[in-house]
Amino acid sequence: MNYKKISLSLLLLFLLIPINNTIAFTYIDNLNNGNYIFFLTDLDDGNNLELNITHGGSGNFTLFIFNSRPIESYVNDDKTLNHQIFNNAALVNYSLIDNPYINYSAPELKIYYIEIILVSGGPDTFTLNANKDLTRYYLPNIPGFQLEYLLISLIFAVSIISILYKKKMSK
Repeated sequence: MNYKKISLSLLLLFLLIPINNTIAFTYIDNLNNGNYIFFLTDLDDGNNLELNITHGGSGNFTLFIFNSRPIESYVNDDKTLNHQIFNNAALVNYSLIDNPYINYSAPELKIYYIEIILVSGGPDTFTLNANKDLTRYYLPNIPGFQLEYLLISLIFAVSIISILYKKKMSK
């Protein structure tokens, strides 16, 4: 009977001890040459973001951090890296080494965007480790309507409606 009370009290004691979870993020994916993935995270002033990419094969991954929302991937049509990415004013840090690693300290409260590109050596599987939670971000890939087609469609629709309205009024 004493053993039951002791084991019950030990069990309750373990429930009272807090379990510390370390904040970490791990993401595993497979990319082909020229493919890219975006993530975003918010950082306060002075927060530290540590990113590390390891890969299983012979892929050549690159890692970039932007401080404003990117509107393009900076991957050319031939699946090579567009060197205009290095002239982007929003680029705050990058790593081109074999296993890219970035340790970035945020100077201000902002949302930061992370881009991972497989430049060559793919397809390859990579593992992204971060000390902050990251959210997957997708570049909008919605083609816009060209103004000419929109105006032609509007004129066509208005003319059909006016013809039908005139026919109805003549009856």
